[in-house]
Amino acid sequence: MDLSIQRQQVTLSLRRLDLSLERLIDALAHRPVWMTLEATVDERSAVRQACEAYAAISYAMDDPTPTSLVCLGVIGVPADIVQRAKAVNAAKAALKKVCAPLQGIRMRVPVKGESGPTKAIPVLRVILRNIQRSDLNLLAAYRKIPLLAVAPSSVTYTRAHTRAVYRKSVEQIFQLLANAEGPGAAADRARLESLSPRETHLALVKERYQNIRANVLYSRLDPRGRGRIQNAAELPLMYALTRHAEPPQVQFPPPDAEISNQPSRKRSAQIEDRPFLQSLPAYRYKH
Repeated sequence: MDLSIQRQQVTLSLRRLDLSLERLIDALAHRPVWMTLEATVDERSAVRQACEAYAAISYAMDDPTPTSLVCLGVIGVPADIVQRAKAVNAAKAALKKVCAPLQGIRMRVPVKGESGPTKAIPVLRVILRNIQRSDLNLLAAYRKIPLLAVAPSSVTYTRAHTRAVYRKSVEQIFQLLANAEGPGAAADRARLESLSPRETHLALVKERYQNIRANVLYSRLDPRGRGRIQNAAELPLMYALTRHAEPPQVQFPPPDAEISNQPSRKRSAQIEDRPFLQSLPAYRYKH
């Protein structure tokens, strides 16, 4: 498979993202801004932490691979810095447009330490290895900077542990197993074939994750006529400073331990207690 065109597109998109991030971080580090971040002791450490959060698109040596850096806070900046953040978000969207289709295509490559001589891995990972960017954290690279259209008067954070449940057709589950190898995958395909024609869907359950949201009350209506919004907030919220606006009141969530000790709510979707398949977390719906 000739990957020269795709490799060139990925390389160019990453270069544009790196450049836009450098321009944003340089401005944040050297321009006067207003900010409040969770668990920071002084302004200098807050600026450093915010810059690290925005710029973190690669795994560190000791990072768990499925996670991305989380940094809670609110930052007020001059309007030209907001434009730089918009350029970062545009570069992130362009990178995702190039990379996302390549994640679903696999090719066989030699892998050391595996039982067989080759292993099927996503084409995107092959390309990232070739351009010396195998440490790229795709979740972080795709994650946009949350920009507020209007200066906020208050921001209240909420933190919860939840899991995503996706309703998938049996045909879609078959497609997910198409490139899987080993006796477990073969047994799962056989189990799917044994289902009654009336049972057309299964529930694909992802592991629990930390869901952080910011409830934002605007100081005035935004261009869409909204006075309040709820936003994903794993990165610091950013808004354009105005001359006479008061800093917002910011309330951070309670410690993670307090959330984990609360009883979890029962889901309305009725799925069986045990997974139906071995190689995928797919569950049957209760009838």
